[in-house]
Amino acid sequence: MKILVTGNYDPEYNRTQILLKGLRVNTSIELTEYPIKSVKRLDKVVFKKLAEQADFIYLPPFTHKSVKKIKRLTDKPLIFDPLISKYLTKVFDYQQVSRYSPRAYKNYLKDKIPLYKSDLIIADTEAHKNYFSKTFKINPDKIKVLPIGVDVTQFKPVNRSTKPIFSVGFYGGFIPLQGVIHIVEAAQILQTETDIQFNLIGTGFECEKMKQLVEKLALNNVNFLGWVAYDKLSSKINEFDICLGIFGDTPKADLVIPNKIYHYAALKKCIITKDTPAIKELFTNQENIVLTSNNPKAIAEQILTLKNNTIFTNKIATAGHQLITENYNEHKIAAQFIDILKGFNN
Repeated sequence: MKILVTGNYDPEYNRTQILLKGLRVNTSIELTEYPIKSVKRLDKVVFKKLAEQADFIYLPPFTHKSVKKIKRLTDKPLIFDPLISKYLTKVFDYQQVSRYSPRAYKNYLKDKIPLYKSDLIIADTEAHKNYFSKTFKINPDKIKVLPIGVDVTQFKPVNRSTKPIFSVGFYGGFIPLQGVIHIVEAAQILQTETDIQFNLIGTGFECEKMKQLVEKLALNNVNFLGWVAYDKLSSKINEFDICLGIFGDTPKADLVIPNKIYHYAALKKCIITKDTPAIKELFTNQENIVLTSNNPKAIAEQILTLKNNTIFTNKIATAGHQLITENYNEHKIAAQFIDILKGFNN
């Protein structure tokens, strides 16, 4: 099977990196990569020659703008992996645009057109698939689910010595779906537990706002660790005792299983995250993950439970690690993708 990967994509982005790494080492696949900086700069002659040799054309995440142009240049099956909805993100998640405004409709079309033009759509969860289908009137049979997965060679657990401070870790871009405010509020509830520290990795949308909140509440149990390079992320997370997922109030929070969840699990960390339809597609509460509401009191209670029951915490961590590393590593994700393509038109 010959696959041409193209569009204005980032080869280092987590989803793309995992899938392409798995495909490169699969002997049944001949992979050609032709990234373009913009559709305006696309060399039509070169592209058409590459497309003629391919069985499928794959457009990785965030290549919404590339779909329409590329579809005009080839009749080969076009596989679009949007990962996000621009409409959902800008209008409902970040609330940058009024949902009834012309700008909102413009963002709607930024999703609708490439979804409609593509021959096959990849979604990361069933919940996301249902969203794409219902919101943009796309035949659900056209959408296939492929979990994000994890590169297990980059995220390996290490044994850490017991320390007097119980480290509750998080990493992210402080975007709305992550609900970092609820993490800070949970830290406020636990501020009298002097042996618990919250360590937050990352920068981004609401990071400064959260720093100001921590300062206002005079919390001495929250540490902002700043940005950490991707190749150093595994080492930093390995320092945590347990890890926090997402707790956002936005619709998008219920549709996704973020990269961090796969990374935490691969590093054999016990995870606390919001109870959502998406997360339960892969995980089972109290077996390989700890699910809760995004109420700060509930989050704080779960943190205390895990801190005071090491045997249970380790059991959850081990089960989560086994689930993700055995079933959702880069090789398994690539194999699932290949099966999706084999099933096209069948």
